[in-house]
Amino acid sequence: MSRINKKVAFFIVFLILVIIAGLFVKTPVDTETQVNDELKVGDMYIQFEDGISDSEVQTILESYNLTMNYSIKYNIDHPADKYYIMLDKDNWDIRRELSQKMKEEKKDWITSSPAHVIRKGDDYVFTVSEQAVQDENFLEILDKYDIQVKKSTWCYIRFEDESKNWIPEKDAIRIKSELEKNENIFSIYLDYRY
Repeated sequence: MSRINKKVAFFIVFLILVIIAGLFVKTPVDTETQVNDELKVGDMYIQFEDGISDSEVQTILESYNLTMNYSIKYNIDHPADKYYIMLDKDNWDIRRELSQKMKEEKKDWITSSPAHVIRKGDDYVFTVSEQAVQDENFLEILDKYDIQVKKSTWCYIRFEDESKNWIPEKDAIRIKSELEKNENIFSIYLDYRY
């Protein structure tokens, strides 16, 4: 055999051995996913009933397992859902009268979509527009039925930790479900981090 044939044969045998070794030797693979698809909640907005104090809010929140450190801003000026009225489930007269008067005057005094109506026991909480709070016709109807406009207390909860400023969505949903059972809380909105 010539020298070139020996080199080619040696090279072919070497490649075959490398291929066989490659099939049987397992190389370490980074199995940890680099992308974290977990949804993250960094903040919560909580709507409390009228008249709740800062210390009552803190007492309510301390009785739940919020899983990490948080800060509270009490009574923030939330742009929506600021005012509300509470109506008994059987009080259809005032609902009918408010609805008729709103149509006549082409005004939106209350938000009555299912997403904006909150049920608390036998009562319903209806969001009232700021325009309605200053409207004499609206206030006359409420006086007739001895109903008062109340102002929600909104609190802003920010989750804080040295390594991250968020909690997993599953924890946030658990906390939200527990808090919604409290009679002083009307609604909770989660603020996601992306």
